[in-house]
Amino acid sequence: MDEARRHIVPPDPVLARLAAAGVNIGTILEPADTDPRLPAPAAPAGRPSVLSPTVVGLADAGGPRPRSLLPQGRAGDGLRLIPLAGLHWGGPVRSPAAPRSPRVRGDHVLLRPTGGMVAIMFPRHHHALPAGRVAFIPAGTAFSLKPPPEVRGLALLIPPALCRGLALPAQMRHGLPAGADADADADLLDRAMAALGSRAPHDKAQDAAIARELAQIAAVLLRLDEGPGGGRSAPSPASLAEARALSGHFLQLARAELQSGQTIAELARQLGCSLAQLDRACRLSRGRSALELLYDLRLQCATEALRDDTQPLAEIADRLGYSGLGHFMRAFLAATGRTPQAYRALMQESRSRPGDRPAG
Repeated sequence: MDEARRHIVPPDPVLARLAAAGVNIGTILEPADTDPRLPAPAAPAGRPSVLSPTVVGLADAGGPRPRSLLPQGRAGDGLRLIPLAGLHWGGPVRSPAAPRSPRVRGDHVLLRPTGGMVAIMFPRHHHALPAGRVAFIPAGTAFSLKPPPEVRGLALLIPPALCRGLALPAQMRHGLPAGADADADADLLDRAMAALGSRAPHDKAQDAAIARELAQIAAVLLRLDEGPGGGRSAPSPASLAEARALSGHFLQLARAELQSGQTIAELARQLGCSLAQLDRACRLSRGRSALELLYDLRLQCATEALRDDTQPLAEIADRLGYSGLGHFMRAFLAATGRTPQAYRALMQESRSRPGDRPAG
C-alpha cells in the first residue's frame, strides 16, 4: 500500500530537505525576548530605563507586572526599538577581511550604546561610538554597522514621515548629554525611546504622544556635547574659535565654488591662509581634513538635490563640479551603495508615508 501511494502522491521536497537535515519538530519557535548571549543589565532603582531588558513596573505599589521591552517594534509603520547588537547594516562585503560597504537607509537611526563599543563606517571614515554616548544618523546617510555580539544598548529606527516639522540634525550628530541638565537629558532620552518603542502601530489616538516624544529627542540631540570626552588635552577656546571660524568660511566658499572645481590650495589662497593652516583648522574644529570635508560637502549637496527636486542628473553633476554624469553616478554609488535614481526614489517613498523598514 505504501509503495503504491508513493507512486500516486509525490514526496514533499520541503519535508524531504528537513528530514535530511535532521529537523523533526512540528513548529518553528518564536525568537526570545532577550538575546541569550548577553547578560541582563540591572535597571537603576527608582526609574524605568530603556537601557535594561525590562521596564520595571510599580510592583511595590501593586502596579503592573514587569513587561518585556526587547524586542519592540511597530511593524505597521516602521518605528522600531531593537537591541543594538541586532542592527547589522551595509552593502556587499568587498572581501572576507573588509567590513560591509556603506549603504543608504531610508529611516533615521538613533544609537544608544550602554556597554562595549560600536564602529560606524562611513564612505571615507569611521566613527567609534563608546558606551554612554549617543549617535543620530539621519535618513539618506550612507553607513555600515556590524556591532559585536557583546555590545549592549538600543537602536531606534524612525521613519522620516513621522518627523515632519521637527528640527532634527541634517547630518550625523553624536556626543554626550552635557551641561547642568545632563542627567535630565539622559533620562528624557531614555524615557522617550522606551515610550516610542512601545507604541501600537497605526494608532491615531497616540499621534500627539509620538510627536511629543520625537520633539523631546530632537531637543536632546541639539544639546549634545560633541567633545572627545577626555583622554586628550582640550585646545584653548581662542584657538578652537579661530579654527571653527576658518573651517566655516572654507565650507561656505567651497559650496559657492563647487561648480568651478577649484582645488583646496586655491580655496585656501582665497581665504588668506596656507593649505597647511586650513587643514589644521579643519582637523581641530571638525575632526576631518579639508579634502575630506570637501568630498563630504559634494556628497551632501548631491543628496540634497536628489531629495528636494526633480532636476535632471546631468545638471546636478555639472552644478556640483563632477566631470560628467558617469563620474557623478560612479562616485555616488561608491559612497552610498545606491544609484542617484534609486536614492531619489527611496527618499520620495520615505517622505510620503511611514514604511516598514528592514532592521538590518
